[in-house]
Amino acid sequence: MLQGRSVAISADGNTAIIGGPADNDAVGAAWAFTRTAGVWNQQGEKLVGTGTVGSSGQGISVGLSADGNTAIVCGAADNGGVGAAWIFVRDAGIWSQQGGKLVGTGAVGNPGQGHSVGLSADGNTAIVGTGNDNGYVGAAWVFTRTAGVWSQQGSKLVGSGAVAGPAHMGTSVGISADGNTAIVGGWGDNGGAGAAWVFTRTIGVWSQQGSKLAGAGATVAAEQGFSVSIAGDGNTAVLGAVDDNGGVGAAWVFTRSGGVWTQQGRKLVGLGAVGTAAQGVSVRLSADGNAIIMGGSTDNGDAGAAWVFTRTAGIWSQQGSKLAGTGAVGGAVQGVSVSLSADGNTAIVGGSQDDSGVGAAWVFINQAAVGRPQQFRKAEW
Repeated sequence: MLQGRSVAISADGNTAIIGGPADNDAVGAAWAFTRTAGVWNQQGEKLVGTGTVGSSGQGISVGLSADGNTAIVCGAADNGGVGAAWIFVRDAGIWSQQGGKLVGTGAVGNPGQGHSVGLSADGNTAIVGTGNDNGYVGAAWVFTRTAGVWSQQGSKLVGSGAVAGPAHMGTSVGISADGNTAIVGGWGDNGGAGAAWVFTRTIGVWSQQGSKLAGAGATVAAEQGFSVSIAGDGNTAVLGAVDDNGGVGAAWVFTRSGGVWTQQGRKLVGLGAVGTAAQGVSVRLSADGNAIIMGGSTDNGDAGAAWVFTRTAGIWSQQGSKLAGTGAVGGAVQGVSVSLSADGNTAIVGGSQDDSGVGAAWVFINQAAVGRPQQFRKAEW
C-alpha cells in the first residue's frame, strides 16, 4: 500500500491525511484521521477519486486546507502517466469528492501531474506539480475554486533561468496561506545542483518573482529543490537537497523582504544521523515560518528519521534529537514525507516501507509546548 508515502496535517494538528499510492493494485488511496483528546482514529472510509484511467497511484501526494475540511489527493500515474488530482471535502465528519478530477492543460507528453501538491489555507487554491513535463523540464499548474467549482488559473508555471539539463521543475511545490505565493522546486537544474522558483499572483495572474533560488555551500549535485515548503505569509521558504555531501543531505532557508529573496544563515544539517541519511527528502515549514521539519529517509540503514529546527532572532538551531518512531518493522524509511501543524507543535512523519511496504505514519508532539513527554504513535490501516 505504501501508506505514508505522503502526509499532510491541518493547522490545529487535529486532522491528518495519509496517502498510499500502491493500494488496490496501484489504484491508490488516502486515509483521513482525526485526533480527540490525544487519540487518533480513522475518519470514514479510504478516499479514492472517481474517473480514474488505469492504475492512477492516488496518494503519491496529498494536501489539506488549514481547517482540515478540504483535501487534495494526486495520482501521477493516471491515464497512462498524464496524472490528475482529486478534491475531497468534509461536511459533518463525512468526506465526499468535489467535482471531477483536475488535469492541467498545456502538458507536453505524459507528465505525471500530481507528483507534488500544495493547498492554500482556505482550500480554494491548489498547485499541482510534476518534474516530468516536456522532457523533464517540469511544470506546475494552479487551480482555483469558486462556489465549489474548480478551474485552472492561467497557463502552467515554468521558471526561467534553468541551465545545464532538464530542471525537473515541479518535483516539489508549496503555496502560501493566501494562495498568492508559490514555490516550485527543480532538483535537476544546473547539472543536478538544483534550484527553486518563486511565483506570485496579482489579480489572478501569475508571474515569476526574481531569479531562481539556490543556496550557497552546497556540494556538487546536491539536488536542491528535491523538496520545498513556504510559510503562511509567503516570506520564508526552505529547499531540501537530498544528495548534498554525498547523500547526507541538507536544507536551505530563504527569506523575502520587499520582494527580494536572500539566503538566511547556513545550510541546515541535522545532528545524530547514522550513515547517509538523505536529509531534505522532505521538508515542511510551520505557518509562521519559525519551525522546519526535515525528513531523512535513509538514516540508520533506511530506518529513517526527521529533524526539527526552530528560528530565534533569525538564527536557526536544531530542536532536540532526531525523531524516530517506535514500532517500525524493517526499514520503514521514516521521513520520506513530513508535515507540521501551524504552530509547529504537532508533526506527522510518513514511513512508506514499514512492514514490507504496508507503510505507516508516526505523530509527534512538542513536549516543551504541552508540558509532558514527547509522544508518538505509529498508525497503519
